[in-house]
Amino acid sequence: MEERVAQRIWQEQNFFTDSLLTECGQKIDVIDCGKWNLAEEGPDFNEASLLIDGIKHQGDVEVHFYPNQWKLHRHHLDSNFDKVILQVTIFAGHDKPSSVTRMNGKPVPSLVLLPHLYYGLEEYAEHHALANLSGNESDRDNAHKELTHLSYEKIEDLALSRWLLKTKYALHRLSDQEWSDACHQWFLEILGYKRNRSNMVKISQQYPLSCWTEEKIDPVQIFGRQDGWRLRGCRPANHPRVRLHQYADLCASNPNWVNDLASLSGVIQEVMECNPGDRKPMLELAKRWKNSVLLGKFSDGKANTLWIDGMMPLLCARYNLDAFQIWKNWPVGDFPQSWKMVMKQAGWLDRSKRRVFCNGMVQGIIQFRIESHDAE
Repeated sequence: MEERVAQRIWQEQNFFTDSLLTECGQKIDVIDCGKWNLAEEGPDFNEASLLIDGIKHQGDVEVHFYPNQWKLHRHHLDSNFDKVILQVTIFAGHDKPSSVTRMNGKPVPSLVLLPHLYYGLEEYAEHHALANLSGNESDRDNAHKELTHLSYEKIEDLALSRWLLKTKYALHRLSDQEWSDACHQWFLEILGYKRNRSNMVKISQQYPLSCWTEEKIDPVQIFGRQDGWRLRGCRPANHPRVRLHQYADLCASNPNWVNDLASLSGVIQEVMECNPGDRKPMLELAKRWKNSVLLGKFSDGKANTLWIDGMMPLLCARYNLDAFQIWKNWPVGDFPQSWKMVMKQAGWLDRSKRRVFCNGMVQGIIQFRIESHDAE
């Protein structure tokens, strides 16, 4: 995994920031994370501003996966790193914190981010890759050219890769969280889209599910208390304040929605036993999800996205279900409709071959585009 993923996590402050401590136990408050230095030389972030045990420090920040990379990269012998006020690492190392020093011999405080991350590194890497897939006209033109050279079987293999990744993420979440907490957090994450995902995670932690189902939640107040919303270019229907209202409405109308979701595991098993070519049982399952669990509070596209991106992987991880065929054939979630034309032009939609516009096609293309982006 590229170190740039770790750098972006720091640049976006995409982690819990209220309990940061150096390896020596000093409290850290980030005033300004610094300017990302995209040049090859020098510290990763310049002109950062931090409070360390209440004392203001200004200087540079260096980001690594492990603390010992400070010496491996010979920063202790490079005067360009004498202004570093903090080394940020993802993992803890075996070296003593005092072993990280500048050229002049003065120690550099270290912060280990792993305990403060919202989710696993692979999910961060995927979110960053997805954020770089613009979906604009030139991107679609490139995708059209690439798709004409891909076989249907290859796209199915790529979709399977994405399914396995999502169930892996779900298992990881369930190893750290209770079922209801995992559902609550992932649901709000998905409602945050790419831009406001981290803020929604913070809200899910600050206001656990019981606050939404047992108390009167004011979405306007919750929205106003959270800083750093990214609203530029946000469609009115996707505004996070609107999504918070919808979630509050769901929890008030159906406070047992996570239990109702769990009950769908039996329905999934029944659908798995049906003829794979018969879509009717799967569509009945989709109705149960949208109407019995979500009570019709969300549009079909958003309900499908919540299902395929989070809730179904959680269900299958919890009950050890291999429901890839259902997930693959599920109706498409939030996805630019213009891409449907791209697939049609590439010969992907062919009713005579029982190829309909479905989640598996979309997921396979997304995975292909992510892998293409990573290779660039």
